Amino acid sequence: MGRKRWLPLVLIWLGVIWLVQMGVAQAGGHHGVWIIGKRVDLGVLCAGEVVQTAVTVVNLSVRGLEMEALPSCGCTVPEEPRSALGAFGWKRVAVRVDTAGLGAGVHGKVLRLSFRRGGESWQEDVLLRFTVRKSMSPFEGVKR
Repeated sequence: MGRKRWLPLVLIWLGVIWLVQMGVAQAGGHHGVWIIGKRVDLGVLCAGEVVQTAVTVVNLSVRGLEMEALPSCGCTVPEEPRSALGAFGWKRVAVRVDTAGLGAGVHGKVLRLSFRRGGESWQEDVLLRFTVRKSMSPFEGVKR
């Protein structure tokens, strides 16, 4: 293919990337960061159960940034609390949720993502919702 045939395709893709970046910046507080999975429903969990989930952070800026994942309590623990994202980079933030010690009922836990780019810093919250049910004995519900 000649050079003239590639130029329109490159320009179209640059335009698409720019439009996506502008759309996310408008929806995400003008910081150029997109969080996929900002609200996670883990469903019904047994007491004492440990589950793994993840959210994906996409940096749509031409400048890199630093990210820190801060849990709201000891039952919500990110695997890698600090990391860096390069320009147009993405990172999957794995989070372990442990229901040991939580009472039965509906729970909402927050994972706060703290970002820093140059002199600018901001925070975004990820909400993890789940319901804890009492753990059942192996013979509960069995007719004699």
